[in-house]
Amino acid sequence: MITDISRPSDKDLSRLASLLGDRATLNEPIGPYTTYRVGGEASIFMRILSVEDLHALSRALSKVRVPVIVLGRGSNMLVSDSGFRGVAITLGPFAEQISLPQINEQPILIAGSMASLPVLARQSVHHGLTGFEWAVGVPGSLGGAVRMNAGGHGADMIASLISVRLFHIDRGIEANVSAANLGLRFRGSDLTDQHVVLSATLRLSWGDSAQGEARMTEIVKWRRDHQPGGQNAGSVFVNPVAGATSAGALIDGLGLRGYRIGSASISDKHANFIQADEDGSADDVAEVMTFIRDRVSETHGIDLRSEIRLVGFSSAVAVDAGAQSLFEQKHDSQLDAAFGTSADTDLSIPMPTFSEQLSDDVMAELHDAFTGDLTPISNLRVVRPDVHTSESASELASERANELASESSVSSLSLKTNDGRIVIVDEELRLPTDSDFPVDEQTSSVHIAPTSNSGTVIEDSRWASRRKVVATNASRNKKRLLVLAGSVFGVIACVLVVLASPIVGVRKIDVEGVRYMNADLVTSVKKSLLGKSVLTVDTNAAERRLEGDPWVDSVRIRTYFPTRLTIEIVERVPVAWFIGVDNRARIVDQDARVLAVETGQPTAYLQITGVGANLAPGGSAGDIYRAAAQLAKALPDELMKVVLNVGTAGPNQLTMTLRSGTLVNFGQPVDVQKKLIALVVLLRRQDSKQIISIDLTNTDVPTVKSK
Repeated sequence: MITDISRPSDKDLSRLASLLGDRATLNEPIGPYTTYRVGGEASIFMRILSVEDLHALSRALSKVRVPVIVLGRGSNMLVSDSGFRGVAITLGPFAEQISLPQINEQPILIAGSMASLPVLARQSVHHGLTGFEWAVGVPGSLGGAVRMNAGGHGADMIASLISVRLFHIDRGIEANVSAANLGLRFRGSDLTDQHVVLSATLRLSWGDSAQGEARMTEIVKWRRDHQPGGQNAGSVFVNPVAGATSAGALIDGLGLRGYRIGSASISDKHANFIQADEDGSADDVAEVMTFIRDRVSETHGIDLRSEIRLVGFSSAVAVDAGAQSLFEQKHDSQLDAAFGTSADTDLSIPMPTFSEQLSDDVMAELHDAFTGDLTPISNLRVVRPDVHTSESASELASERANELASESSVSSLSLKTNDGRIVIVDEELRLPTDSDFPVDEQTSSVHIAPTSNSGTVIEDSRWASRRKVVATNASRNKKRLLVLAGSVFGVIACVLVVLASPIVGVRKIDVEGVRYMNADLVTSVKKSLLGKSVLTVDTNAAERRLEGDPWVDSVRIRTYFPTRLTIEIVERVPVAWFIGVDNRARIVDQDARVLAVETGQPTAYLQITGVGANLAPGGSAGDIYRAAAQLAKALPDELMKVVLNVGTAGPNQLTMTLRSGTLVNFGQPVDVQKKLIALVVLLRRQDSKQIISIDLTNTDVPTVKSK
């Protein structure tokens, strides 16, 4: 298919690179990421280390439109020598995880999209599973196999695929999608580069490992005998749907084995394989493809379609080579419906529109409302400046009378003038000044209250004796206070001596409630408390130290006179785990607090699917993981037996996978208890093995899709 759908400008590419920051690299050769190992560079290259990187890419692409390709393992891709003007992404180690079922469980296998098909085939057979042996000879990834509905030796992905976990780059949504909604067909699907496959769930069968190993040996031997190695991408052309023969037989019948153009040639072992020389040209490979199609069309009238994705080629070259355009994909497919209705959102402020012409009066009122003088004048008293004019005395008197008549209806807020300037005066808020007090007309001074007058002091001899008595009493009181203070000090000293005595020192410490927390930390805290006075020991500091352990929820230290302490520890309860970018498990409690980081899979708890951040113990995984952990904790025993895992779909969606492969969509993490009750009722009424998916987004009308 053609992926050269647009030619972004250098400005757009530069802006996108700046938005991605350190997550992206520029002008990265992507030919080496393909099995052809030829081709040019991608303008922007991004290694996806977590789902959050995909969200960051989605946010950046919402601001600047640039084409995207997903490289995978590149076993079905040819990159133009001129490279790809866009973003090329490949998923990191988090997408290589393989989760195999226990022997007594349903034969449901879950694997990341970057899991190698040969590795997945061998691990499944070694584990006693059968049905995926055919993939041992396909040098690709699980994600690519889903997208192209890869197959061989009488089987393909449709035979075992239950569901796929996808991330929609354009919409920034992560979702579980049933295989029935992928539009799978012979060597194709409705998936585009907007749909990044994160993982896939397969239903296999329990079988004999020895028989599976023998079957894989036959497949590998057959491929070695009939197909070439070296730099190629497997079969180039799809077998004609209506033809009675294969594409390889049609090409071979024309005697084209060994035909060469530049550094590319048709394989001598299999006519439907095109080999590329080391350090060869991708354009030569495309030219050989065009030559083959022309010859087959001229001779047999058959228009061969290519399985190879042509990246970075012009549309004309890609079409001549047999690729199909992305625009031939259906836009009203069930796959689109799985991600909700697609609609462009205009966040701009809408402009008002009028259904009819407004009258002149209305327009005048609107004009006054928005452009007139907004100063209220109904409560203002205007004091006009004195103007020496030739106005008559009667006119002045009339004007003054009008002003006096209106004073009774106006407030104390007034306008005063100062050299022609108008000043607003609020009489209720004005501060008082000297001019507000009554003034003597003769002296022009402010009146002074009579109590301010000075007087004459007359001494009395009786006051001298009184002062002596007071002084004597003060001296006696001072002595009493000194004696009292000395007594108090003595008592305190005695108390301190007693407290420091080893008689009340801590000699025994009991610890209760410890199961998971750091034993060395407990020992260290105990040592710091031993020997301290039971009456003065700092238990608060010890509690804070212990609460620093990620496993600890709360600590309480009790003192028992004369020599014993009890440390009561309440630990956090582990309920679920998720995989970090470093492929290590993070065990979390119901608050999504990371309690421990472990290598391997802690099967005692439910898995939260998806890949989270590389959090250290004590870190918080975020709101959506908190919701998923609380969902795992809230599961009743009846559901716990049938639930395989819980998951997150995007920033605010919850999902669940049953051991039968049934996908349950909880939607936003609200009314979870009500949704669980609805799920229990549905599973009691219908066997989960017959259910493909359950949508509990609307608990009033749950949607069940049966097989």
